[in-house]
Formats: sequence, structure tokens, C-alpha cells
Amino acid sequence: MQENDIHLYHKLVTLPLFQGLSRSELETIVGEIKFGFHQYESGQPIVVADSPCTHLYFLLTGSLHITTQADDYSYQITEYATAPDILQPEHLFGLTQRFSKTFTADTKCYVMTLDKNEIMKLSTEYTIFRMSLLNIISTRSQRLQHAPLRHVPENLKGRIARFITDRCLRPAGPKIVKIKMQQLAEELNDSRLDISRALNEMQNLGQLTLKRGYIIIPALERLGKPIT
Repeated sequence: MQENDIHLYHKLVTLPLFQGLSRSELETIVGEIKFGFHQYESGQPIVVADSPCTHLYFLLTGSLHITTQADDYSYQITEYATAPDILQPEHLFGLTQRFSKTFTADTKCYVMTLDKNEIMKLSTEYTIFRMSLLNIISTRSQRLQHAPLRHVPENLKGRIARFITDRCLRPAGPKIVKIKMQQLAEELNDSRLDISRALNEMQNLGQLTLKRGYIIIPALERLGKPIT
């Protein structure tokens, strides 16, 4: 294997879709499959919401932020991810083959891409790759199906936490929510005054910080939970 191929081989073994494949299988893939490689500087968009999903995007190095926009543009949520990661693989197939979120580089990012035709070729020739892809897509689908069945939060703080969590890719880590209190009140069918009181209580507990038009959350997994 040439030096570039060896470097690619070591990258592939860190990615979930390629784990479980033998060394000889990975060496064959490196030699036969057409990979794309891209570098993004901080602030550059990697994928923009509503753009066609014709490739799989693998974040190899670096960190990025993910922006989710409401359909009516009334609010947006920003969360973060670090390498290694794969960007919305469930949107490669199905009814709507477009990205639903915008992914933007926070640091210098190196991204590997695979065209859908290459994905189909890998899925046909390598059972482990096919099953890994199906497992990722199925897991994300099952999480979405389970979401409506969870116990309804007993208080407004819990409902605020649930509203934000249900709109994030990951139910943990730092988040930034750009939303007006009146809009959040309408989303939760509550009064603006009650929303304000609940958010201020959560701020006093150190669970979030309120800025004009923004809610900054240091750790979503602790939002709305009693402090012990």
C-alpha cells in the first residue's frame, strides 16, 4: 500500500461503517472505492439544510456546530459535534433525500465523502458494511418512534427541557437556543410569564444562561433536573 492508502486505511478503521471488516477487505476498498476528501476552515459550511443528500459525509478531524431551524424560522437550535462522526446518513435514502440541518466547521475540519453509487457498491459487496449502515439508520429511526411514548414531564421546566431535547441530534452537551419567550410560550401552550419564571429558576440553578433572544445551555442532560 502507498503512503496515502495507508493513511486512508487507518482512518477507515476508526469509522463505525467500516469496523468489523478484515484488513484485506479494507485494503481492497481503499484501492477500488472513490473517496472524496475536503478541508473546511472555521466558519465554512460543510452541509446546508435542504441541500440534496447525494453523498455520505464523514467528519475525520475537527469539530463543527449543527443548526436546526424551525420550518417557520421562529427559532433555531445550535449543538456541537467532534470527529469522528457521520452527517445524517438516514437522509441518503427515503422520501426526502435532503439534509435537514446545517453543519458548519468550528475548527479546521477534514471531511471524507462517499457518493451514493459507491455506497451501493459497498453495501452489495460487503455484508458487514451493509449491516452497519442499516443499524445506524434503524437506531435513529427507532429513537424517533420512541420519543412520543415517553412519560410527559410533570412540570414546566421539564417540558422546556423536553422541547429542546426533541429537536436535537444528541440529548446531551452544550446547546444554544435562539427563541423569544413569547414564541416558546406558544410552542408549549403556556403563558409568557410562566415561561419567564421557569427559565429564571433554571438559570438560578446554573442549568442555563439567559441572553436577549437566546438560551445558552452548558449541558442539556442536566436541564430541568433537580440539583443534588
